[in-house]
Amino acid sequence: MKNLLKPDYYFKSVYEIDLNWLKGQNIKNIILDIDNTLVSWGTKKIDDKGRVFIEALNKQGFKVCLLSNSSAKRVKNFINNDFILCYTGFGIKPMKRKFIGALKLFEDKLDETCIIGDQIFTDILGGNRVGIKTILVDPIDSREFITTKFFRRLEKKIKKDLIYSKF
Repeated sequence: MKNLLKPDYYFKSVYEIDLNWLKGQNIKNIILDIDNTLVSWGTKKIDDKGRVFIEALNKQGFKVCLLSNSSAKRVKNFINNDFILCYTGFGIKPMKRKFIGALKLFEDKLDETCIIGDQIFTDILGGNRVGIKTILVDPIDSREFITTKFFRRLEKKIKKDLIYSKF
């Protein structure tokens, strides 16, 4: 049985993931976390670095869905084009409901979908529970929600055995 808390891949940053490598993994759909994955926690709008990354995903033909535990209003601030999807239905990550809702946007193609996020107990656990590939990245910033800081202590024990992916 797969360890639900272990990512399939581990990178220092979302910006270090080689998009050609992703394609080689048969990934066509990306569920993307926002806070401390794409931008610093609490940021109100996408920054230039995040915008360039999203545009690169689009140019490479990936479908992107932003999935966050933030409010729908805040998540919509990150969508400034027609190719980013967003799912903010009831439930919080790692509940399956959030991931299943996002997967419906991708026509339930589990084998072609991955989650990229910075938290083991939300992004990785949720992705593993629904059977998609999981990519863990280190958080961008140390500022975080109070409960996240607690879980980071537990994550340290898991991350000590992980090795950064080099592709």
